[in-house]
Amino acid sequence: MAKRNTAASIDKDDTVRPNPRVASPSGTLARGLAIMDVLLASSQPLSLMEIAARVRLDQSTILRILRVLESEAQVLRLADGKRYMPSPKALRPLPLLHPLEQLRREAAPMLRDMAVRISQTVVLVVYFGLQRVVLDVLQVHGSLSPYYESWLRGPLHASGPGKALLLSMPAQKRREVLGSEPYKAYTEHTLCTWRDFQRNMEEAATLGVISVCDEFYDGLTAMAANFHNDQGRALGCIVVTGHSADLDASERIRVARELANCARLMPFQAASLRQLEQLAGA
Repeated sequence: MAKRNTAASIDKDDTVRPNPRVASPSGTLARGLAIMDVLLASSQPLSLMEIAARVRLDQSTILRILRVLESEAQVLRLADGKRYMPSPKALRPLPLLHPLEQLRREAAPMLRDMAVRISQTVVLVVYFGLQRVVLDVLQVHGSLSPYYESWLRGPLHASGPGKALLLSMPAQKRREVLGSEPYKAYTEHTLCTWRDFQRNMEEAATLGVISVCDEFYDGLTAMAANFHNDQGRALGCIVVTGHSADLDASERIRVARELANCARLMPFQAASLRQLEQLAGA
Protein backbone atom coordinates (compact mmCIF):
# COMPACT_ATOMS: atom_id res chain seq x y z
CA MET A 1 0.00 0.00 0.00
CA ALA A 2 1.35 3.45 -0.89
CA LYS A 3 2.42 5.59 2.05
CA ARG A 4 1.16 9.13 2.49
CA ASN A 5 3.67 11.82 3.38
CA THR A 6 1.55 13.73 5.91
CA ALA A 7 2.91 16.43 8.20
CA ALA A 8 1.53 15.33 11.56
CA SER A 9 2.68 14.28 15.02
CA ILE A 10 1.79 11.29 17.16
CA ASP A 11 1.88 13.65 20.11
CA LYS A 12 -0.13 16.86 19.92
CA ASP A 13 1.90 18.44 22.70
CA ASP A 14 5.13 17.72 20.78
CA THR A 15 4.23 19.69 17.67
CA VAL A 16 6.03 22.88 16.73
CA ARG A 17 4.04 25.94 17.74
CA PRO A 18 4.54 29.68 18.34
CA ASN A 19 6.11 30.78 21.62
CA PRO A 20 3.53 29.81 24.29
CA ARG A 21 4.23 32.72 26.65
CA VAL A 22 1.09 34.79 27.05
CA ALA A 23 2.82 37.50 29.07
CA SER A 24 6.22 39.11 28.64
CA PRO A 25 8.94 37.42 30.72
CA SER A 26 10.41 39.32 33.65
CA GLY A 27 14.06 39.39 34.69
CA THR A 28 17.07 39.67 32.40
CA LEU A 29 17.85 35.95 32.36
CA ALA A 30 14.24 34.99 31.56
CA ARG A 31 14.12 37.59 28.80
CA GLY A 32 17.38 36.37 27.31
CA LEU A 33 16.15 32.77 27.35
CA ALA A 34 12.86 33.85 25.75
CA ILE A 35 14.78 35.55 22.93
CA MET A 36 16.90 32.42 22.40
CA ASP A 37 13.74 30.26 22.34
CA VAL A 38 12.30 32.43 19.58
CA LEU A 39 15.50 32.45 17.51
CA LEU A 40 16.06 28.71 17.86
CA ALA A 41 12.46 27.93 16.85
CA SER A 42 12.64 30.10 13.73
CA SER A 43 13.58 28.63 10.34
CA GLN A 44 15.05 31.96 9.22
CA PRO A 45 16.82 35.00 10.72
CA LEU A 46 14.51 37.49 12.45
CA SER A 47 14.44 41.25 12.61
CA LEU A 48 14.35 43.23 15.85
CA MET A 49 10.68 43.99 15.29
CA GLU A 50 9.82 40.31 14.73
CA ILE A 51 11.65 39.21 17.87
CA ALA A 52 10.00 41.93 19.96
CA ALA A 53 6.54 40.92 18.74
CA ARG A 54 7.08 37.24 19.59
CA VAL A 55 8.65 37.83 23.00
CA ARG A 56 6.21 40.67 23.85
CA LEU A 57 8.88 43.15 24.92
CA ASP A 58 9.78 46.61 23.62
CA GLN A 59 12.46 46.86 20.96
CA SER A 60 14.91 48.81 23.13
CA THR A 61 14.94 46.02 25.73
CA ILE A 62 15.33 43.36 23.04
CA LEU A 63 18.19 45.27 21.42
CA ARG A 64 20.06 45.62 24.71
CA ILE A 65 19.80 41.89 25.44
CA LEU A 66 20.72 40.96 21.87
CA ARG A 67 23.92 42.95 22.20
CA VAL A 68 24.87 40.94 25.30
CA LEU A 69 23.98 37.64 23.60
CA GLU A 70 26.04 38.69 20.61
CA SER A 71 29.06 39.51 22.78
CA GLU A 72 28.74 36.06 24.41
CA ALA A 73 28.69 34.37 20.96
CA GLN A 74 25.14 33.07 21.42
CA VAL A 75 23.66 35.21 18.62
CA LEU A 76 24.91 36.28 15.19
CA ARG A 77 23.96 39.57 13.52
CA LEU A 78 23.91 39.16 9.75
CA ALA A 79 25.79 41.38 7.33
CA ASP A 80 22.85 43.73 6.83
CA GLY A 81 22.88 44.35 10.58
CA LYS A 82 19.10 44.09 10.78
CA ARG A 83 18.48 40.37 11.32
CA TYR A 84 19.58 37.93 13.98
CA MET A 85 20.03 34.18 14.24
CA PRO A 86 21.47 31.72 16.79
CA SER A 87 25.22 31.20 16.57
CA PRO A 88 26.77 27.78 15.83
CA LYS A 89 27.47 27.58 19.57
CA ALA A 90 23.73 27.87 20.28
CA LEU A 91 22.58 25.72 17.36
CA ARG A 92 24.88 22.78 18.14
CA PRO A 93 25.87 23.16 21.80
CA LEU A 94 26.93 19.53 22.34
CA PRO A 95 30.50 18.46 21.50
CA LEU A 96 30.70 15.88 18.71
CA LEU A 97 31.95 13.28 21.20
CA HIS A 98 29.16 13.90 23.70
CA PRO A 99 27.33 10.61 24.55
CA LEU A 100 24.08 11.82 22.94
CA GLU A 101 25.83 12.77 19.69
CA GLN A 102 27.73 9.48 19.66
CA LEU A 103 24.57 7.46 20.29
CA ARG A 104 22.76 9.21 17.47
CA ARG A 105 25.59 8.45 15.01
CA GLU A 106 26.09 4.86 16.15
CA ALA A 107 22.38 3.97 16.04
CA ALA A 108 21.57 5.72 12.75
CA PRO A 109 22.68 2.96 10.30
CA MET A 110 20.68 0.26 12.07
CA LEU A 111 17.58 2.45 12.47
CA ARG A 112 17.78 3.63 8.87
CA ASP A 113 17.91 0.04 7.65
CA MET A 114 14.82 -0.79 9.70
CA ALA A 115 12.98 2.27 8.38
CA VAL A 116 13.65 1.03 4.83
CA ARG A 117 12.50 -2.52 5.62
CA ILE A 118 9.20 -1.44 7.18
CA SER A 119 8.66 1.71 5.05
CA GLN A 120 7.81 3.76 8.15
CA THR A 121 9.32 6.61 10.13
CA VAL A 122 11.64 5.57 12.99
CA VAL A 123 12.40 7.81 15.97
CA LEU A 124 15.18 7.44 18.55
CA VAL A 125 14.27 8.61 22.08
CA VAL A 126 16.30 8.63 25.32
CA TYR A 127 15.05 8.93 28.90
CA PHE A 128 16.19 11.25 31.67
CA GLY A 129 14.03 10.38 34.62
CA LEU A 130 10.47 10.94 33.39
CA GLN A 131 11.64 13.16 30.54
CA ARG A 132 11.84 11.96 26.93
CA VAL A 133 14.27 13.51 24.44
CA VAL A 134 14.28 12.88 20.67
CA LEU A 135 17.77 12.28 19.27
CA ASP A 136 16.95 11.38 15.70
CA VAL A 137 14.10 10.92 13.20
CA LEU A 138 14.73 8.61 10.25
CA GLN A 139 12.35 8.68 7.31
CA VAL A 140 12.00 6.94 3.98
CA HIS A 141 10.24 8.11 0.83
CA GLY A 142 6.53 8.54 1.50
CA SER A 143 6.67 7.84 5.25
CA LEU A 144 5.01 9.98 7.89
CA SER A 145 6.65 13.36 8.61
CA PRO A 146 6.15 14.01 12.33
CA TYR A 147 6.88 17.44 13.76
CA TYR A 148 8.72 16.57 16.96
CA GLU A 149 10.28 18.98 19.37
CA SER A 150 13.42 17.62 20.99
CA TRP A 151 11.76 17.53 24.39
CA LEU A 152 8.60 15.43 24.36
CA ARG A 153 6.04 16.69 26.84
CA GLY A 154 2.91 14.88 25.73
CA PRO A 155 0.83 12.63 28.00
CA LEU A 156 2.51 9.44 29.13
CA HIS A 157 -0.64 7.34 28.82
CA ALA A 158 -1.45 8.15 25.18
CA SER A 159 1.83 8.43 23.26
CA GLY A 160 4.33 5.84 22.02
CA PRO A 161 7.39 7.14 23.91
CA GLY A 162 5.24 7.79 26.98
CA LYS A 163 3.80 4.29 27.10
CA ALA A 164 7.23 2.78 26.47
CA LEU A 165 8.60 4.68 29.48
CA LEU A 166 5.70 3.44 31.62
CA LEU A 167 6.30 -0.10 30.37
CA SER A 168 9.79 0.04 31.91
CA MET A 169 8.36 0.66 35.41
CA PRO A 170 6.91 -1.72 37.99
CA ALA A 171 3.12 -1.49 38.27
CA GLN A 172 3.14 0.43 41.57
CA LYS A 173 5.44 3.13 40.20
CA ARG A 174 3.45 3.25 36.98
CA ARG A 175 0.21 3.92 38.83
CA GLU A 176 1.85 6.59 40.95
CA VAL A 177 3.15 8.39 37.87
CA LEU A 178 -0.20 8.23 36.06
CA GLY A 179 -2.07 9.76 38.99
CA SER A 180 -5.80 9.61 39.58
CA GLU A 181 -8.39 8.22 37.19
CA PRO A 182 -9.92 8.86 34.78
CA TYR A 183 -6.97 9.75 32.56
CA LYS A 184 -7.57 12.42 29.96
CA ALA A 185 -9.27 11.21 26.79
CA TYR A 186 -7.93 12.51 23.48
CA THR A 187 -9.97 10.21 21.22
CA GLU A 188 -12.59 7.58 21.82
CA HIS A 189 -9.77 5.01 21.82
CA THR A 190 -7.73 6.56 24.66
CA LEU A 191 -7.33 4.23 27.65
CA CYS A 192 -8.69 6.24 30.58
CA THR A 193 -8.83 3.72 33.44
CA TRP A 194 -6.07 1.96 35.37
CA ARG A 195 -7.63 -1.44 34.68
CA ASP A 196 -7.59 -0.99 30.91
CA PHE A 197 -4.17 0.60 30.93
CA GLN A 198 -2.62 -2.10 33.10
CA ARG A 199 -4.06 -4.82 30.85
CA ASN A 200 -2.46 -3.04 27.89
CA MET A 201 0.89 -2.99 29.72
CA GLU A 202 0.73 -6.68 30.59
CA GLU A 203 -0.03 -7.64 26.99
CA ALA A 204 2.85 -5.50 25.74
CA ALA A 205 5.33 -6.88 28.29
CA THR A 206 5.25 -10.36 26.73
CA LEU A 207 6.68 -9.03 23.46
CA GLY A 208 8.42 -5.93 24.77
CA VAL A 209 6.64 -3.68 22.26
CA ILE A 210 3.84 -1.24 23.06
CA SER A 211 1.31 0.01 20.50
CA VAL A 212 -0.70 3.25 20.52
CA CYS A 213 -3.45 2.97 17.91
CA ASP A 214 -5.64 6.07 17.38
CA GLU A 215 -5.31 6.92 21.07
CA PHE A 216 -3.98 10.43 20.68
CA TYR A 217 -4.76 11.17 17.03
CA ASP A 218 -7.40 9.36 15.04
CA GLY A 219 -5.72 7.65 12.12
CA LEU A 220 -2.20 7.59 13.55
CA THR A 221 -0.36 4.71 15.20
CA ALA A 222 2.90 4.54 17.15
CA MET A 223 4.79 1.42 18.25
CA ALA A 224 7.75 1.52 20.64
CA ALA A 225 10.32 -0.82 22.20
CA ASN A 226 12.76 0.03 25.00
CA PHE A 227 16.50 -0.57 24.81
CA HIS A 228 18.34 -1.41 28.04
CA ASN A 229 21.72 -1.42 29.74
CA ASP A 230 23.42 -4.58 31.04
CA GLN A 231 21.40 -4.41 34.25
CA GLY A 232 18.09 -4.27 32.40
CA ARG A 233 17.42 -0.56 32.99
CA ALA A 234 15.61 1.13 30.11
CA LEU A 235 17.71 3.99 28.71
CA GLY A 236 15.34 4.97 25.92
CA CYS A 237 13.12 3.60 23.19
CA ILE A 238 12.83 3.15 19.44
CA VAL A 239 9.52 4.34 18.02
CA VAL A 240 7.79 3.61 14.71
CA THR A 241 5.10 6.05 13.60
CA GLY A 242 2.68 5.73 10.71
CA HIS A 243 -0.88 5.91 9.47
CA SER A 244 -3.15 3.39 11.16
CA ALA A 245 -4.45 2.32 7.74
CA ASP A 246 -0.93 1.19 6.84
CA LEU A 247 -0.40 -0.61 10.16
CA ASP A 248 -3.17 -3.19 10.38
CA ALA A 249 -2.95 -6.16 12.76
CA SER A 250 -0.72 -8.31 10.55
CA GLU A 251 1.60 -5.42 9.71
CA ARG A 252 1.90 -4.49 13.40
CA ILE A 253 3.09 -8.04 14.12
CA ARG A 254 5.83 -7.68 11.50
CA VAL A 255 6.86 -4.25 12.74
CA ALA A 256 6.84 -5.47 16.36
CA ARG A 257 9.35 -8.20 15.49
CA GLU A 258 11.60 -5.67 13.76
CA LEU A 259 11.35 -3.29 16.70
CA ALA A 260 12.08 -5.95 19.31
CA ASN A 261 15.12 -7.20 17.38
CA CYS A 262 16.42 -3.68 16.86
CA ALA A 263 16.06 -2.82 20.56
CA ARG A 264 17.92 -6.00 21.55
CA LEU A 265 20.79 -5.10 19.21
CA MET A 266 21.20 -1.55 20.48
CA PRO A 267 23.83 -2.40 23.19
CA PHE A 268 25.93 -4.12 20.50
CA GLN A 269 25.49 -1.32 17.97
CA ALA A 270 26.04 1.62 20.34
CA ALA A 271 29.07 1.49 22.64
CA SER A 272 28.12 4.98 23.85
CA LEU A 273 25.27 3.50 25.92
CA ARG A 274 27.75 3.10 28.79
CA GLN A 275 28.42 6.85 28.75
CA LEU A 276 24.70 7.50 28.43
CA GLU A 277 24.12 5.53 31.64
CA GLN A 278 26.41 7.93 33.51
CA LEU A 279 24.80 10.98 31.89
CA ALA A 280 21.33 9.76 32.85
CA GLY A 281 22.40 8.99 36.41
CA ALA A 282 22.05 5.22 36.03
